Amino acid sequence: MFFAKYLKLKTMKKLNSSMALLFFGLVIFMSCKQADNSNDNTNHSNNQKEQKMEQKTNVYELAINKAKDWDAFSDTRAKFVTVLGKEEATLNEGKWKPFFTFGEMDLQPILIGMTHWSSMEGFGEAGMRLMPQEEARNYFATFDPVVYGVLETVDGEPFNMETIKVEGSVVEFAVRTGKTPDAFGKNHAIFFESLKKYDGFKFHREFKYYEMNEQGMPVAQENTQAVLIVWESPEKFQAAASSIMQSPEAAAFMPLLEVKAYFAASPMK
Repeated sequence: MFFAKYLKLKTMKKLNSSMALLFFGLVIFMSCKQADNSNDNTNHSNNQKEQKMEQKTNVYELAINKAKDWDAFSDTRAKFVTVLGKEEATLNEGKWKPFFTFGEMDLQPILIGMTHWSSMEGFGEAGMRLMPQEEARNYFATFDPVVYGVLETVDGEPFNMETIKVEGSVVEFAVRTGKTPDAFGKNHAIFFESLKKYDGFKFHREFKYYEMNEQGMPVAQENTQAVLIVWESPEKFQAAASSIMQSPEAAAFMPLLEVKAYFAASPMK
């Protein structure tokens, strides 16, 4: 978090192809694998579905998009999410509106979306059904992708997305690459342990990060992780920022990172 003082941010590169093409490439890749679906009753709530999954279901789709026209984007997204929610492999879905980032970027057209899938296979198989549908085609035409990746928890434990959808909270979304092989070692652990002393800090979770190659295949990014850092409120998040920026823990850890993306955001209904 708060990387600007210590890091020169890497310019976010836009994906060369549309989100639809990337998703379609993943669909082709996953359709070659044998499916092994074990899903809960789709009439359960998102939270119930996540809590009942006994197997480790640590596949999370992260999409940060820039709307071409906000009204059209919002309308088509809502219709697409309705169709998406009918897929058994979809366990949860949420959206967040960013209010802070580094560098020169207009945040008004930016929206962060995250979807919890039962498995990579389930993700791909759902795409085979979703991509031909009008709701998907209409939605994908309304935005340009800023960041798109697939996440798996570093610790291998399931992550309940309801914990980052609490009204009034702040979620920091960051994707960063280590400049050294040990970037996510000792100094990393010390930094995140130090956050516990700040009023309003709730928790953080870290994820392996996959990007799509030119063929639309998910490829694990070397020495790269995504992180979610959660705060009770914007006021407590902002109050902690200055102290964290000036802390010795940040000074030791942050120069080891190259930031691919960073946004602080609020949950939306």
